[in-house]
Amino acid sequence: MADGLFEFVVFGGLLCWIFSDSLRAMVDVLSTRLQEIYSRWETRGLKTHQSGVTPHLQQIVNIQRNRKKEISLRNKEAVKQSLERQLFQIKEADWTPIGESQPRPFVGLSCTSCTPSSRNSLIDRSAKNASLIDVLQVESLDNHPDGILAKIFPHIAHSVTFQAFPFPYIYDTVLKNERLQEILKDVTTQALEESKVTSDESAYSAMYRRQQERAVRLLKGLRSTFSDFILRLGAWVMTKVMSRLFTSVVVHPAHIDMLKKASTTGLPLVFIPLHRSHFDYIVITYILCYNNIRSPLVAAGENLRIPVFGWLLRGLGAFFIKRKIAAVQGRRDILYRAILHTYMTECLRAGHNFEFFIEGGRTRSGKPCMPKGGLLSVFVDAYIDGTIEDALLVPVSINYEKLVDGNFVHEQMGEPKQMESFGTALKGIWNAFTSHYGIMRVDFNQPFSLRELVKSFQSKLVLEINNRSNSIGSEGKTLHTVPSSASLYGTDVVIEEHRQLVDCIARHIVYDCCRTTSIMSTNAVSFLLLNAYRNGVKLDTLVSAVDSLRQELHNMNRDMGFSGETIDVVNHALHILGPALVKRERDVESGCVMIRPITMLPNVIELSYYSNCVIPHFILEAVVATALKSLMSEGSTYVKNEKILEQAQLLCDILQFEFLFTKTCQNLENVLSETIDNFVTTEILTQEQKLLTEEEQQSMRVAAQFDNFEEENEYSHHSWEKQPPYQVNKNSERYKLYSFILVPFLDVYSITARNLHRFVSQLIPERDFIKVVLNDIKVQLDAKIIHCGESVSVDTIRNAMKLFERWNVLECHTKDKIKVYYLKENYDNESSIESVWNRIKQFR
Repeated sequence: MADGLFEFVVFGGLLCWIFSDSLRAMVDVLSTRLQEIYSRWETRGLKTHQSGVTPHLQQIVNIQRNRKKEISLRNKEAVKQSLERQLFQIKEADWTPIGESQPRPFVGLSCTSCTPSSRNSLIDRSAKNASLIDVLQVESLDNHPDGILAKIFPHIAHSVTFQAFPFPYIYDTVLKNERLQEILKDVTTQALEESKVTSDESAYSAMYRRQQERAVRLLKGLRSTFSDFILRLGAWVMTKVMSRLFTSVVVHPAHIDMLKKASTTGLPLVFIPLHRSHFDYIVITYILCYNNIRSPLVAAGENLRIPVFGWLLRGLGAFFIKRKIAAVQGRRDILYRAILHTYMTECLRAGHNFEFFIEGGRTRSGKPCMPKGGLLSVFVDAYIDGTIEDALLVPVSINYEKLVDGNFVHEQMGEPKQMESFGTALKGIWNAFTSHYGIMRVDFNQPFSLRELVKSFQSKLVLEINNRSNSIGSEGKTLHTVPSSASLYGTDVVIEEHRQLVDCIARHIVYDCCRTTSIMSTNAVSFLLLNAYRNGVKLDTLVSAVDSLRQELHNMNRDMGFSGETIDVVNHALHILGPALVKRERDVESGCVMIRPITMLPNVIELSYYSNCVIPHFILEAVVATALKSLMSEGSTYVKNEKILEQAQLLCDILQFEFLFTKTCQNLENVLSETIDNFVTTEILTQEQKLLTEEEQQSMRVAAQFDNFEEENEYSHHSWEKQPPYQVNKNSERYKLYSFILVPFLDVYSITARNLHRFVSQLIPERDFIKVVLNDIKVQLDAKIIHCGESVSVDTIRNAMKLFERWNVLECHTKDKIKVYYLKENYDNESSIESVWNRIKQFR
C-alpha cells in the first residue's frame, strides 16, 4: 500500500510539473501574440498620420531610429572583436549545425550476398539522398495534425492524435502453453528427486503447485504492461526532455519511409540496436510512435526494474530479463528460461514487434562489443519450428556527440559497477539537465528477411560441414533445432549447427551496425588527437585533418553525424568535449593556437571512448599497417605480399574478441588482400614494375580471368602470381595514423600474456588477476615503457583472457559465482607461457 501511495505521489508530481510547463508555454504564446498585435496596431497608427505627424510622435520615432543605429554600431564592433578572438576562444552559445539541409547519403543497405531479395525491397531509390529531419520538430512530420491548437501546442496535439495499435495481453496464453506445462512437470519431478521426498500423489501435487506459483511470479516479474496512455504521455514528456538535452535528434527520411513500408507487410519487425545509453531504450519507440509505426516490446535488464522508472518503462513496452540466469539448487534454472522463451514466442505469435540489444549491455569502451546470441536464438527458433512465417530484422545504429549516461572510467579502472537505484536515477536526471549533449543520430538499416538469411547461412554452413566430413551426398544435411521452450541459446546445450547459425547471423548484424554508425564531430576530433596528434596540433592543421577524414569516410560510403564548415565543426567538438578532455592554448613561440588532448589518467580513458567509435571503420587498415610495422622491425625495408597476409591474419586472430574484421559471408584473406591493394593505390606501399613482353602480358590477362573466378569461390587473392616485394613509405601520414591505432590494445594483450606465469601451478580468481594486470599497466605507464593511458581497460584484459581460453592456454570454472582461472596442462610451465607472450609481443 505504501509503495502504491509513493508511486501515486511521484506520478502526480510529474504530471503537475508537466502541466505547469504547459501553462507557462501558454502564457508565453499569448504574450507573444499580444505583442505582435500591438506592433501591427502601432505601425498602422504611424502610417495613418504620415501627412500630419505630431512633434511629440516624430520625436519618439527619431529616438527609436537613433537607438537602432547605436545598437547596430555596437553589434558591428562586437562581431569584429568576436572574429579577432575566434582562433582562441570557443563561443559559449549553443552551436547550430550548418547546412543541415544538405542531402545525406543512404547507408545501411542489406548484404548483396546473404539477402539479395531484401536489398531490392522497401527502398525508394529516388529518396536515397535526402536532407535529415529532426524528430523533435513534430511540425515537420507528414502526419502532423492541422488546426489552431495543433499550431500552438504541436507536441500535445500529436501525442493525442498519433495512431493507436492493439497490444494483445498474452499473460494467460503463456501459462497455458503446452510446452511450458511439460516443463513444469519435468521441473516438479526433478525437484522431488533432489528433495528425496517420497513421490506420492499428494507430494507431487504440492510440489507442482509450488512450481506453478513460481512460474506466475517469474512471468509477472518480466512481462510488459503496454499502456497506450503511458505511451502518449511518455512521448510528450520525452519531447520536452530531449529538447532540453539535445540540439536535435536526427534521422534519414528514407529510413522512416522504409520502416513504414515494412510495417505494412504484416511481419513482426525486430529492431536490433547497438547499445550505448539508457536513452536507447526509448528513442526508437519515440521515433516509431510519432511516425505511426507499431511500437516494439523492449528487452531491458532487470537492473532497470526500479521504483517509478521501472513502472514507466513497463508501460512503454519494456519486459525485464536477467542478464545472468543463475543456477537454482546447483542446476540450470530451466523454468525461468522456459517462461522467457514462451513469453517471447507467444508475443511473436500475437503480432508484437520487438527490440533487443545484441551486445547484452552498454559498451564500456565506445567500440561495439561481441554479440550475444541468446535472445536472437528465440527468433531463429520461432521461424524454424514454424511459429512465425518470417520476420524482418532491422539493425539500428545510435550515436551521441556526448554520452548522456556519463563515462565508464571507474569501471575500466577496475572499480565495480554502481547498480541502478531510484536515488542514482534521480541524480543522473539532475546531472543531465545541467549539461548539454549536442546531437543524437539514429540510423535504421534496411530490414531484411530472417527466412532469407537463415536459408543463405544454412546452405553455406551445410556445405562447410559436409566438406569437413568429406561426406557430400545428393541429399546433404539439414540444419534443425530441437523445439524446446526450456533452452535459450548460450545457456543450454544445443545442436552445434544451430549455434553456428545464430553466431553467423549475430556477427553479421553487429558488423552491419558498425559500418553504418554515423561519425559524430566528437568522434572525429578525438580519433585524430589520440592517434595522429597526441602531442598537440595547430588548429588549422587539425581542421585540415578533419577535412581529410571526412573525405576518406565519404569515399568508403560512410556518413557523418555533422555538417557545415569544418572550423565550426572542430570548435563545436572541442566545446562539447570540454577542457577536461582537450586543451586549447596559444604557443608562445609561434603564436598559433594549439590543441592538445589530455592524456593523463583517468581523463584519457573517457577521450578514448569517443575515439574508439571510429576504429571499426579503419580496422583493416590498422591491421595491415601494424603487420607492416612488425615486419619492418626486423630491419628489412622490403616486405613480401605473402608475409604481410600471414602477419595480418595472425593479428586478426589475436584481436578476434575486440573487432569484427569482415562480414560472416566474406573471406578474411580476400579482404586483407584488397586492403593491401588500397595501400598501393594510396602509395603507402610501392612496388617495382617489371617490363613484360606481349606474350607475358597475354598470359597475365588469362591468369587474371582465372583469378577472378577463384576469388568468387573464396580462394586466395592473387595466389597464382609471385609478386615482387613492396617497399613501405614510412613517411606517409596515413601509414603513421593506421599503425598507431592498435597500440593500446596490443600493449594490454602483451602485458596480460606476460603475467600468465602467475597461474603456474595455481588457481587465481578473475578479479584478482585483473587487478594484477591493471597494476602492471600503471607501473609501465609511470616508467614510460608504454605511452597510452587508455591501455588501462578492464574490458580489454577480459577479452585477452577470452583469447587465451580460445587458444586452450587457460581454463575457466565458476565456483560460488566467482570465475576462477588456471593453466591447461600443456601450458602449465614458464617456457610455454613465454611462447604465448612472444606470439603477441612481435606486434608491439
